[in-house]
Amino acid sequence: MTNFPKIDPDSPGEMLRKGLRALERRRGIHLTLHDCRGLLCHEDGRAFFPDRGMHMHPYCISGRFELPGWNRRCHEECMLRVEAAGDRLRKPFLHHCWKGVTELIVPLERNGSPVLLLYAGVFRTPGVTPPDDLTPGLRTLFETLPSPDELLDENLALELQLLGQGILYYADLCRHRAGAPQGQSNQIRRFLEEHAHENVGLAELAAAMHLSPSHCCHVVKYHFGRPFHTLLRQERIRRARNLLESTKMPLKEVAAAVGFSNEFYFNREFTRECGVTPGEFRKRRNGSS
Repeated sequence: MTNFPKIDPDSPGEMLRKGLRALERRRGIHLTLHDCRGLLCHEDGRAFFPDRGMHMHPYCISGRFELPGWNRRCHEECMLRVEAAGDRLRKPFLHHCWKGVTELIVPLERNGSPVLLLYAGVFRTPGVTPPDDLTPGLRTLFETLPSPDELLDENLALELQLLGQGILYYADLCRHRAGAPQGQSNQIRRFLEEHAHENVGLAELAAAMHLSPSHCCHVVKYHFGRPFHTLLRQERIRRARNLLESTKMPLKEVAAAVGFSNEFYFNREFTRECGVTPGEFRKRRNGSS
């Protein structure tokens, strides 16, 4: 009798990673996960999927960090513009890249804004020729890419939406949220996880908990032993550590993604919390000098 795998609710991470790889093999695609708000990480900031935050398909990665301007173009195209489109459309859509390829984009939302984007591809865009500045090797690789008609269908979009919901549920499990009683400490945690990237403070938390700001201040200190602004800073830093380690996002955009008003403030608060600047943290984690 065949032994079928079961996802352990206490440790589902490896099964989700296996599920991602199985879906890639079965569908003949590459999957990339864009963690828009840095939610997909453990308490210490380690990413759940450290190898999934960048497009690693050979056609996407080749030349990106060697040829002038390519990294900037890739970042603007496949992160900034796609995230803006996901925020506008709120449903799966096709994105056509400057390199002449197409990906299926599946946005996952929380509180009305995308927190996770799944990219499935890459496909040769029908009727489009690759840019003139491609290397001969990439031109040859372009010709081997499948067309969207070969692999893309509505079932893939449905599968990716279900998979994305599972990943977000995994994030809940790891933060001890799923199924937890909605006491005051859990209300505070949920508020942080859902709103830390926004311009919020104690007043907004108090309103969400239907408390006066002074009473809310005492409740936060009672449950966590720290004021709310410290909890907020630590949540943002935790997410920033994840993005610094798992993506190539510029520091300015990491700061904005996790809720800091500017890069200078982000650098100061990150150094205060971690003992090194964000840039130095990224270098150490990536093993570079």
